Amino acid sequence: MPVAGTLTLDNEPLELGRAAEWLDERLGEAGTPPRMVAALQVALEEVLNNILSHAYADPDPHKIEVRLNVDAAAATLEFLDDGVPFDPTQPRSVPPADDTMDEMGGLGILFVHRLMDEVAFERVGERNHLTLRKFASSC
Repeated sequence: MPVAGTLTLDNEPLELGRAAEWLDERLGEAGTPPRMVAALQVALEEVLNNILSHAYADPDPHKIEVRLNVDAAAATLEFLDDGVPFDPTQPRSVPPADDTMDEMGGLGILFVHRLMDEVAFERVGERNHLTLRKFASSC
C-alpha cells in the first residue's frame, strides 16, 4: 500500500528516537519488507546524526524536515535542513583508520551510499535537500 508522510524535527538528539518510531510506523503501514526497513532505518539514523552533529554553527533552534514516500517499486526518504551547505554526493575518500569517524562526510555517508540505490543532493535557497531511494527489487 502506498504511504507518504512528512515529519518535522527540532535539531535535538532526542528527536532521533521519534524519527525512528515515525519511520517504523509508516513503513509498517506500507507493508515494507524487513530488509528495506533495516536499510532505511540505518540511513535515517546516519543522515540525521550527520545533520545534528555538523549542520549548525550556532546553538539556535532549527527545523529538519523528513519526507517519506513508499510505493510498490521504491521507498524515498528526503531530508531538508537549513544547515551549512554540504553535498554528500561529492566523492570522498575513506578516512585513514586513525581519523575520527564523526567527520562530516565520513564513513556514515559512505555507508548510506552503499545501502541506498540512489542518493541525490541539491541546495535550494538556504536549504540542503538530500534524497535517498531504495528500490524494492534490490532487497
